[in-house]
Amino acid sequence: MTKGYHGEACSDAIRNALSPGEIVPFLQLVERIKKQGSWKENTIWRHLMSCVVNLPPARHEWPSTRPFLFLHADGRYELFNANKHPADQYKG
Repeated sequence: MTKGYHGEACSDAIRNALSPGEIVPFLQLVERIKKQGSWKENTIWRHLMSCVVNLPPARHEWPSTRPFLFLHADGRYELFNANKHPADQYKG
């Protein structure tokens, strides 16, 4: 069920909340997503996990999701970039 203010899915709102090369802390990213729709926090958190390339358990939990986020060790997020973050080391 989409709940974005313009009909977008939560994963679309996540993607729209970041610009290429931008690195954003978790709380800031969540606030940006909340401004785009009426998703519950749990929905946002689960979508964030499912969209992370370098989170191996997420690849097993949501195998059909096409991940597009890179999660830094300090908890900040950015859009995955194959030239910057080699994808082959994250396959589960």
